[in-house]
Amino acid sequence: MTTALNRLDHEISETRRHLAALLELRDELAAPTRYEPQIGAAGLLRQACIDLAIPIGVDDTVSEADAARLLGRSKLTLRNRRLTDNPIPFVRSGSRVMYRLSDLARIVDE
Repeated sequence: MTTALNRLDHEISETRRHLAALLELRDELAAPTRYEPQIGAAGLLRQACIDLAIPIGVDDTVSEADAARLLGRSKLTLRNRRLTDNPIPFVRSGSRVMYRLSDLARIVDE
């Protein structure tokens, strides 16, 4: 009879341990989590524009000088790259060369 009681006491303590673990897991799952959106390269570039006071056009473009500043390159590097076989996509606005943030983000991701 003592062995049966010892076994029962052991089962009760194991059940309590499992119940405590389940309650802890429930509390973790029920706790409000802070949603942190994933910010891609385009979002980081947009934030850098805000931080550096770089104007962003209505079509999400920046000037050649500002694109060079964001990429840490010179304007001449961007101009040379436009003439190669692997240019960064750009948009002309009259004589101005503009770069879309999404295109710059692809370059950053490479």
